[in-house]
Amino acid sequence: MSEQLSVANKEKLVSDLKVVVADAEEILRATAGVAGDKVSEMRGRIEVALRDAKERLANVECAVVDKAKA
Repeated sequence: MSEQLSVANKEKLVSDLKVVVADAEEILRATAGVAGDKVSEMRGRIEVALRDAKERLANVECAVVDKAKA
């Protein structure tokens, strides 16, 4: 039972992180026309962090699916 709960918690975490990633991508799109060095620098850091987060999220999601199937 606790293993099923753990899988459910991980699935919820994956779902929540997908929402965060989607929201961050929307912010990037909304600020695409904003000028300024600080904004450009921040957008670059966010883009790198999002790319890394998406990759880790995909790995975690695969692990959760594999665990659920086992």
